Amino acid sequence: MLRTRASAAMLTLFCFAVPAAAAPLRAAYPKPQTEFEQGFVDLLKLALSRAGGYAPQEWLVHMEKGRAIHELVHGNQLDVVWAVANREREQQMLPVRIPLDKGISGWRLLLVNKGDAAKFGAVRALPDLARWTAGQGQDWADTAVLRANGLPVVTGNNSKGLFSMLIAGRFDYFPRSARQIWAEAEQYQARGLAVEDSLVLHYPAAVYFFVNRNNAALAAALERGLLAAIDDGSFDRLFHATHGEALRRAQFGKRRIFHLNNPDLSPETPLARKQFWYTPDTEARPMRRQP
Repeated sequence: MLRTRASAAMLTLFCFAVPAAAAPLRAAYPKPQTEFEQGFVDLLKLALSRAGGYAPQEWLVHMEKGRAIHELVHGNQLDVVWAVANREREQQMLPVRIPLDKGISGWRLLLVNKGDAAKFGAVRALPDLARWTAGQGQDWADTAVLRANGLPVVTGNNSKGLFSMLIAGRFDYFPRSARQIWAEAEQYQARGLAVEDSLVLHYPAAVYFFVNRNNAALAAALERGLLAAIDDGSFDRLFHATHGEALRRAQFGKRRIFHLNNPDLSPETPLARKQFWYTPDTEARPMRRQP
C-alpha cells in the first residue's frame, strides 16, 4: 500500500514537472486582396509549416498596403506583411531577404492600344522607347525606376483610372507584371487594349516578407522555413503552380529585353544568389539553395 501511494505521488510530481508543449506563437498577416496576393499567403503558410513554432492567422480587416505597413510598424494587430522592397521599407521594418516571387515583379510587359502595336515593334533601343510615354501610379515604385532610366511617365491615382487614361490616349503604354497583365488585357479587350508582343522591361525587384524590427525571432523562423522549402523543392512547386502559366505566355526569351537600373534597390539585396531569381533561361530549372 505504501509503495502504491509513493508511486502515485511520484507520478503526480512527474506530471507537474514536465511542462506542456508550448502553444505556437501568432503570425498575423493582412487579408489578401487579390489572387496574386493569395500566393504570398500560401508561401507564408508553407514557410511556417517548415519552421514550426508559429501559427498563421489572417487579420480580417481590409487594409491597403500603406495601412498594413503602418500597423506592422506602430500597432499590434499584424506580425508579418509582404511588400516590394525598397530602402525606406527596409529601414522601417525587418526584411527577410528571400524574394518571394523570385523577382518577377520586375519583369514588365506593356499594355497598349491595339492600333499602336506597330510603333512599339519598331523600338530597337531604350532611346526609341523614350519617344513614348508610360503610365504609372503616383506613388508606385515603378514610377521612380522608369524616370531614373530616362523614360517619360504620366501618373494617375489608381489602376482603374490608368486603364481609362490609356484608352483615352493620355499616355502610350502601361507596364504591368506578367502575372497580372493577361487578365487585364482580357478585361479591357473590348475597349481596344492588348499586350504588346515584342518588348519587355526588366529591373531588379523583390517582394519580401517584413516583420517588426523587434521581432527577430519571427524573421529567423521565416528565413529558416523558406530555405527549407527551397531545399525540399516545395518553394519551386508553389512558384510554378502560381506563376507558371503566366510566365509561359509571356515568352520572355522571344522578346527584346531592356534592362533598367533600380535606384531604390538596397545594396543588401541578394542579387549574387542567382538561385533566388527568375530569369527566362532558368525557367525550367528548379531552384536549389547553395551553401
